[in-house]
Amino acid sequence: MTPPLQIWTYRGLFLLIAATAVTIKLLPIDIEGSALPGPDLIMALTFAWLMRHPALVPLALIAVVVLLADFLLQRPPGLWTALVVLVTEAIRRRRLTMVEVPFLTEWAAFAAIMLGLLLLNRIALWLLVVDLAPLGPVLLHGFVTVLIYPAVAALSHYVLRVPKLAPGEMELD
Repeated sequence: MTPPLQIWTYRGLFLLIAATAVTIKLLPIDIEGSALPGPDLIMALTFAWLMRHPALVPLALIAVVVLLADFLLQRPPGLWTALVVLVTEAIRRRRLTMVEVPFLTEWAAFAAIMLGLLLLNRIALWLLVVDLAPLGPVLLHGFVTVLIYPAVAALSHYVLRVPKLAPGEMELD
């Protein structure tokens, strides 16, 4: 069982990393000068931590971080947040089936989740008659996020030492 102080420390670290990722995207310099869009580090970090130790990223923290990112990055407020919250809660409920899967399976699951989220978001925006960005750059953004996932998972595991719950361990909420 993970001590409560350690859980709150990781939650603070998650918030700090997410704030840094949003701040970097808001900087008035062209960090992403290449043809590739930058990855969604908040999504990669959220799912990497959620699949390892769900108590570290509770529903309220995910909702606040993604909603603030929606506002600051000028996305339609609440749509992406609602989709992410629904998917993260579905994963949280199915986490026991994902405990002892190989990393490639976890990565494939993340890729499917990202593709599903991007398509659901696009369908919702289309139904609401919102101007849509071209599909190519949106899918490329998702692809880059999927490509960065192994690095985020490795950094979380080896550098940040995010603990992975064993199948029988209980979670603190």
